[in-house]
Amino acid sequence: MTIELSFDQGAVIVGGGTGGIGEAICRRFAEAGTPVIFTYNSNVAKAEAIGADIEAAGGQCSFSRVDLSDTDSVNALFEDAVAKYGRIAHVIYAAGPSFDFAKIGDIPADTWKKVINADVNGAFNLIQSAVQVFRQQGGGNLIGVITSAVECVPKADIMSASPKAAIEMLIRGVAKESGKVGIRANCVGPGWINAGLGKKGMEEKMTPEMVEKLRRSTIPLQKFGNADDIAYACLFLCSQQAGFVTGQTLAVDGGAQI
Repeated sequence: MTIELSFDQGAVIVGGGTGGIGEAICRRFAEAGTPVIFTYNSNVAKAEAIGADIEAAGGQCSFSRVDLSDTDSVNALFEDAVAKYGRIAHVIYAAGPSFDFAKIGDIPADTWKKVINADVNGAFNLIQSAVQVFRQQGGGNLIGVITSAVECVPKADIMSASPKAAIEMLIRGVAKESGKVGIRANCVGPGWINAGLGKKGMEEKMTPEMVEKLRRSTIPLQKFGNADDIAYACLFLCSQQAGFVTGQTLAVDGGAQI
């Protein structure tokens, strides 16, 4: 017996579609038959390649360069998306700035401010615009891709966990406030994923020996995840099969929170 996920009619907006995880989300939603709108920060070549691949496979896709920390730019993104696709069924925040590992006492103040502005304020703008559109159309699904580290304080990685903890609370707030108008809001918490910032950190900041120790000592499944692991979790949470799930965080981390 095969059980297929089913989805409400409408497009998906992915904030941060050219990141390792964001790209996988765009591709998997397109494969599920959902029109995709995604944002990118600077990598136009990758954005064009993702868009071309999706359309070559028969999907619908559009993308634009958007500064998520700029409210007017995010509002314009939603206005354009509604004008082009009509209904927006899903909105997924999968963005986040790049930064170096550092202990709290060693983080430059300017770096902290930049990370908070890009991540927390960027997520807030996307979430707020999504809620406003969802209210008008009678519902929708909101996903925040955060980190499983919100449940396990990381050493020298607080610039990842702190902003994502704030984003998690925003998402849970939407679930509580707006469930009555048909909005479901959930988070996916990646652990060590061999894609995006996680892959970059392992390649640039760790020796092979450190990576191997990390795999063996902190992940019960004894393997790193991949971007599709996160994309499929997002698909499930946006599906009709998850229609009674809201205000939750699904950790996709190989058991690292245990």
